[in-house]
Amino acid sequence: MAIRTSQNAMSEAVAISKGPGLIRRLSRGAANKLTRRRTSSAHMECNSSSGPVIMRSRSESNSGLEGGRDSLDLGHNENDEEAVEDHSDPGIGGPRDDLRSLPGACASKFHRGGIGPAIPPVLREGTFLLKISRKKKVKRKFVLDVDTAVVSWDPAKPSKRFCVDDIKEIRVGADARNYREEFGIPADSENRWFTIIYAEYERKGRLKALHLITPDEGVFSLWTTTLEKLSKYRIDMMSSLAQQGEKSLHAHWRREMAKQASSGLQLEGEEQMSLDRVEKLCRNLHINCSKAYLRAQFERADTDSTKSLTFPQFKEFIRLLKERRDVKDIFEAIASNSASGLEEREFINFLCDTQGVDVEADRPHWLRVYAKFVRRSKPKDSVLRETPTARPSLMSFEAFSEFLSSPYNLVLLTSPREPNLDRPLNEYFISSSHNTYLMGRQVAGESSIEAYIRVLQRGCRCVEVDCWDGADGRPVVNHGRTLTSKVLFSDVIGAIGKYAFMSSPYPLIISLEVHCGSEQQAVMADILKSTLGDRLVMEPFMTNSFVLPSPQELRHRVLIKVKASKESDENSLLNDISMGRDRTSPSTPRLATLDNPSIPVATTGAPSLQSSTPKRSLNTRSNGVANGHLTGTSSSSTTDESDSKEGSDLRRKRKHSNIAKPLGDLGVYVRGQKYSNFALPESKSYNHVFSFSERTFENLCKDSDLKSQLEKHNMRYLMRLYPSVYRINSSNFDPNKFWRRGVQMVALNWQTFDLGTQMNDAMFGSGVDRTGYVLKPIQLRQSNQSFDVLADSAVVRTKKGKKLVKFRVDMISAQQLPRPKNLASDQGIDPYIEIEVFSADDKAKGVASGEGGLDASARNGMSGIGSPHRRRTKIIRDNGFNPIFNETFTMSLETKFPSLVFVRWTVWNSVDGRSYGDRNGALATFTAKLSSLQQGYRHLPLYDSNGDQFLFSTLFCKIKKKEVIPIEEMDARSGKVEILMQLGRSVFNRTIATEKRIEDRTANTW
Repeated sequence: MAIRTSQNAMSEAVAISKGPGLIRRLSRGAANKLTRRRTSSAHMECNSSSGPVIMRSRSESNSGLEGGRDSLDLGHNENDEEAVEDHSDPGIGGPRDDLRSLPGACASKFHRGGIGPAIPPVLREGTFLLKISRKKKVKRKFVLDVDTAVVSWDPAKPSKRFCVDDIKEIRVGADARNYREEFGIPADSENRWFTIIYAEYERKGRLKALHLITPDEGVFSLWTTTLEKLSKYRIDMMSSLAQQGEKSLHAHWRREMAKQASSGLQLEGEEQMSLDRVEKLCRNLHINCSKAYLRAQFERADTDSTKSLTFPQFKEFIRLLKERRDVKDIFEAIASNSASGLEEREFINFLCDTQGVDVEADRPHWLRVYAKFVRRSKPKDSVLRETPTARPSLMSFEAFSEFLSSPYNLVLLTSPREPNLDRPLNEYFISSSHNTYLMGRQVAGESSIEAYIRVLQRGCRCVEVDCWDGADGRPVVNHGRTLTSKVLFSDVIGAIGKYAFMSSPYPLIISLEVHCGSEQQAVMADILKSTLGDRLVMEPFMTNSFVLPSPQELRHRVLIKVKASKESDENSLLNDISMGRDRTSPSTPRLATLDNPSIPVATTGAPSLQSSTPKRSLNTRSNGVANGHLTGTSSSSTTDESDSKEGSDLRRKRKHSNIAKPLGDLGVYVRGQKYSNFALPESKSYNHVFSFSERTFENLCKDSDLKSQLEKHNMRYLMRLYPSVYRINSSNFDPNKFWRRGVQMVALNWQTFDLGTQMNDAMFGSGVDRTGYVLKPIQLRQSNQSFDVLADSAVVRTKKGKKLVKFRVDMISAQQLPRPKNLASDQGIDPYIEIEVFSADDKAKGVASGEGGLDASARNGMSGIGSPHRRRTKIIRDNGFNPIFNETFTMSLETKFPSLVFVRWTVWNSVDGRSYGDRNGALATFTAKLSSLQQGYRHLPLYDSNGDQFLFSTLFCKIKKKEVIPIEEMDARSGKVEILMQLGRSVFNRTIATEKRIEDRTANTW
């Protein structure tokens, strides 16, 4: 729910949008929803959930959060509201998004001194609304309980209610139109229709869509406005707990006193709070610590032993809860006089020396940041009384603590400048989705436009649409020959058109899987053109250029990936054979082809590339893959004649395309092509795309020559890879297996938030990467060698030297960890942290190693693809609110792909306070690309198993990264060191002293 704001840095961190709020045509601002968990007790209350979360969909300003990782499956179930299936991995949750992009917002005001928003009595008493589902339309009385923040329509059934905090979105107007039309409701009901999408966490976090029609527009306004205000108020209450000022605490106090007075729990004029009331308040504000811990702090604040707290004592109680000794130690270490505060010079030195910030790149900015937090160090009235001659103020400990958790100190890199994505499209990894229309499983899940909305809000740049003939002449989208439901193609394209550039202005690729007949294909083409309009690319920008355009050139444009029609296919094939299409990058000389179209030479006087490539025999043997099986084919590509003959033979053998010309002509820059082998002319057309399933791709890579040809292909041409058909539960593979081969579009099942999706989020999670386009490592892009993918593998294969990657993580503490499901309110959390390192190298011994904590890696010492290096902290007993770990982990690995190293932090709860093990269930997690992590003291955001970010739960770490060093360079250094050591032994006879001095000079000290 779009509620955000508060008066300090924490509130800025959780602020989502300055726009209107939750109701705001809510699909567009869906990112901004905050939800929380609840238990499945018969009497449902919101104060028993694990903690509030931020829905990570992006804001309409393109600078908001990433999309939520919730799994919305609008399928049928036994209840008459629509259900949402979740098939996420219960053991992991995930990355990608932190507080980096959350803009600040103006502080919201509490109603009447902080007591709460005014709730219309008619909603407390209940109003009759028409509830719509696929099965029926029934009138139900909906009642809003303000104390528990629960909306119910059948008090006898716990399933017929939801908590306000669990609302993900409220759809109104045009944003709910597709539901209204699907259920056959007339258009005159649109201004009274609203759809509430909420989470039901006792049922694996699945979402439900509740469709309602009010009797008139007045009741419509009451419900939508009140739900927004109430949700905003509750989030403000929880956010204000992190503030240091008295005003927010007074708001909490006044609210509780008003509740006690109205319920007769205290005499008039008596303002005190008992331990029971304090415990209930803390649970309601998600302070997840044991009763024993709360009681101990209560007794410390209860100085007169009355077993109740006055307002001054309540302030002391909150101060004790929020005390950050870990941050205090840092402050005292960097401030020369911590009692007075932190000087400007000391703050700048801290940024440079500890945080790794290049202050000089924007020194005025950091001086303004310092001044901002200095102002927060002083009471507001003292700021107004300041004079030009007043002594410079210093940053207080409280302000410094706020800075560390503010958007100015994010863990992931940010990109203050406008990105310049000016390389050809094939040189980027592209954030891609598989079977995008599905909300759950592959065989019996639900198809919905909701899936497209969510992945686009989350930054996806390539969506898939499977098209089939509709019974009424209108094409439909679903997973063919399965039990999945259908959705109209026109609705899908309408949703795509509306949300295409919400999260990123860079090109969107629509990958069409066409199973329709020619008539409905023509309908599809008309829908694409009429809906997408000028944004749809329908012809090349330059007729004589055979270079794919850059994402920069394709801003706000839509590309269609589709196979060519029979006519276009044959014309394209003849052009490829006769012209030998070629393209160069903007920074290299254009190449012209000679007799062999796949061996280009420079036309601008550059050294000939042909001479460096051995001539091939006319009957060179080349393997191919057809229908998922390895096959052998002979190819000859040394002359135009042989190419023409090969093309002629191919046209007789190959299966003609069934794509109609109006639709096939839309495949301008992304033309689908069935793979046979790399010898054929269509394998060299500049705009073709090969698509492989993961199993076919893995079979192809078993042959070293084919693997080399494939990698060479991906330096120049596009490729898409998708999960195996056997992943019926919509699970995902490790995308590193395919990124390391240069595959641009590694398509994943986004509805499942497992490790694959987490890594994908991390890949596209920071700075410029958030555009959905990541420039591939240099060794996976164009080389200076011939682009003949069939050239001798010994010449083509590019040597990828290994590099040493080292980093250190000081795991200091955690804050307000979420509670496990169904944990008793008087039971504490026994957390421990697990850190994993994932690389893109083949699994082998010695790939990765580490020090610190408990080694939880594979016992055989193997690491690499499918086997991360893993270490754990000790278990902290009975403290999920502010556990202190103070453990240091040093990680090192040898890898060919430093930019494909990922780190994952996972929070676990020990069942008995002593044992480790996956069976205990993960509480939260965070995954990041190592190269995206900033150094120094950082708060890491945490995510649940659905990928929703917890609002208050964080890990506090210090991160230090060493410079990446090529292994060859290290070996050379080692050789020089050994020579010096031998000289020390033979000439000076000072072996020990010499070795010590050399070690001091060469050691990688932290």
